[in-house]
Amino acid sequence: MRPEVRICGRGDGREVLFTTPLLLAPMEGVTDPCFRTVVLDLGGVGGASTEFVRVSSSPIPARAIGRKLGAPRADVPVAVQLMAPGIDHLAETVRNAERAGAAWIDLNFGCPVARVCGKGAGSALLADPPRIQAIVAEAVGATELPVSAKVRVGLDDADRLDEIVDAVAAGGAAMLIVHGRRRADGLQLPANWAWIAAAAARWRSVGRGPVCGNGDVGSAEDARRMMRETGCDLVLIGRGAIGNPFVFREFAGGPSATADEAARFVLRYAESIHPVVGASYRIGRIKQLVRYYRAAGLFDGREDDRERLLRAPDLAGIRAWFEKSLTVNV
Repeated sequence: MRPEVRICGRGDGREVLFTTPLLLAPMEGVTDPCFRTVVLDLGGVGGASTEFVRVSSSPIPARAIGRKLGAPRADVPVAVQLMAPGIDHLAETVRNAERAGAAWIDLNFGCPVARVCGKGAGSALLADPPRIQAIVAEAVGATELPVSAKVRVGLDDADRLDEIVDAVAAGGAAMLIVHGRRRADGLQLPANWAWIAAAAARWRSVGRGPVCGNGDVGSAEDARRMMRETGCDLVLIGRGAIGNPFVFREFAGGPSATADEAARFVLRYAESIHPVVGASYRIGRIKQLVRYYRAAGLFDGREDDRERLLRAPDLAGIRAWFEKSLTVNV
């Protein structure tokens, strides 16, 4: 395992320590405080982030950001991810995020969703590196917390990747996070780790702090291979953490999940969201997990069961299936 990684705010600003190099990615509609908590409690996660907080017509209040962060944690640093089309209201939102308890600020220049890009935010900004630089500099100037920037490699090609990396560095970011896809790729095409390697090499000459790679990491071995092949210091895991949330523990040298542990994870997640949302929302979140879940091979040879659970009319049937898995595997 590689040594601890640190990122630092401007000047003598605040420092964030990642005790392991695997981070839980921010995923809209997935990594709310409930899901994030049950994953972090498994161990091995070096850091995590909120779902994105969109800055548009006014500053986002600290109390709203606090709801995204959830209960404070002393063991794992959690960032607030902000997404904005420009600098309007950004500095005040950054200060509010700091007041709310953010460990660091992450800026989203990677979201490819049309409704986001249509408003000039997310990966739409990859076409305008000077604006990226201005946004990063505005955030850096507003806080002593470290500021990171998450980018894709370009819109329809990677021809301006060096410009994008240079803009993040010139803005003063403490960490570059590179998703190895273009905006046009969405999540359908395979990530190109060679682009991550190219961005990392460029960052070494123009930036400060670590590089974090992202894209198509579903196992501890994938994470190790990405680090070897790209030279990145950290690895950000998104959909792979939905499939197997124990991947962080495994990378850190812990055991793979038992079937009993894998079933208990789903039941704990279901219980954690029970008090705070309606039934339809709750079952939607659980089915989202079931669709991709592969921890401990619970669904190996039982894909028909997975399909039945995805058609279940209520949570009771889903819970019963996982409770039966507990009984079988105790």
